[in-house]
Amino acid sequence: MRLFSWLVIIAGFCGLGAVLFFGVDAIGYQYETMAKTTLDAVGTTYQNLTNRVQKSQEYSVVLVGDMMLDRGVQSRVYAQGNGDYAYLFKNIQSELQNADITFGNLEGSMSDVGADTGKAYSFRFEPASAQGLSGAGFDVVSLANNHILDWGRSSLCATVGHLADAGIFGVGAGCDNNRAEQAYIKELPNGTRVAFLAFTEFYKEGYARSDAAGLAQYTEENMIQKIKALKQEGVDLVFVSLHWGLEYHLRSNEAQQILGHTLIDAGADVIVGHHPHVIQEVERYKDGWIVYSLGNFIFDQKFSEQTMKGMIAKVVISDGVVSDIETTIIKLNENYQPAIDEDQTYTYISGSALEAAHVKSHQKQ
Repeated sequence: MRLFSWLVIIAGFCGLGAVLFFGVDAIGYQYETMAKTTLDAVGTTYQNLTNRVQKSQEYSVVLVGDMMLDRGVQSRVYAQGNGDYAYLFKNIQSELQNADITFGNLEGSMSDVGADTGKAYSFRFEPASAQGLSGAGFDVVSLANNHILDWGRSSLCATVGHLADAGIFGVGAGCDNNRAEQAYIKELPNGTRVAFLAFTEFYKEGYARSDAAGLAQYTEENMIQKIKALKQEGVDLVFVSLHWGLEYHLRSNEAQQILGHTLIDAGADVIVGHHPHVIQEVERYKDGWIVYSLGNFIFDQKFSEQTMKGMIAKVVISDGVVSDIETTIIKLNENYQPAIDEDQTYTYISGSALEAAHVKSHQKQ
């Protein structure tokens, strides 16, 4: 406002000078011209300042890990939450709702159709659970994982519709190959465009076709092509969700690291990892970030402390770039409700010990 006031004052003195120098007859033309020039400059300066302020504002993308809403989790929703899936999120929803974009991995299909394919662990969630996710603040969820086809392609296709009805975009799978490969794109208030892609190293026989529901193609060539295409379309930040790695291993492996680096080199800004059910490291690589595994967010794997904890990654966006990633440990209670862990501790033990605990827990059932 000070700048505006000074420019107006200067314009006034310029007008007075025009009268004294050119005479009263010149005042109309001379003052009008100078006033228009000055006000145009004021308008341009104000707009530039507004653009800079908007661009410098901070925005956030919140990332969470595996969400499994069947089995023991569903039982607790009915026993403790009267069948309302919003019950699961009541201790954590402020962290989810306060973000500009909230993302998680949906570890299974959401429908009342299809046939169980007979896997050892086969998950399918009630369609009503979509409203629970929506109310919690989710905007986009990955469907590219090793459980999305547990109940067949028809169940996957129905999942996309149930999520869409709740205002959530399912990325990484779809009712045909075009939808499966489609990115989620959102423009933030300052004009920064953010996109999500999703892929999984599992179910390679389940890729979508023109006439069949399925997954986005998990090939290096396809992933690189999709990233580059988004950048060419003017997307500023590309997030790539990857369901990958080894279950219960608390460090990433070399194959993950090589692929993560390759995708960052191709133009990805953030790699979002999940599947191991435990937290893995976060790496800053060149101008990008790799969150190797977020661990569990909602799951009934109560056989270890590690699987009953997970990580929220808050991606901070400033001036159209990722300026930081802030991580927070969450802890699941006996009803599988996540909340911020007061201790913020995570004990790292061997993957073989966790796998043994997992096997033992199922032998008891």
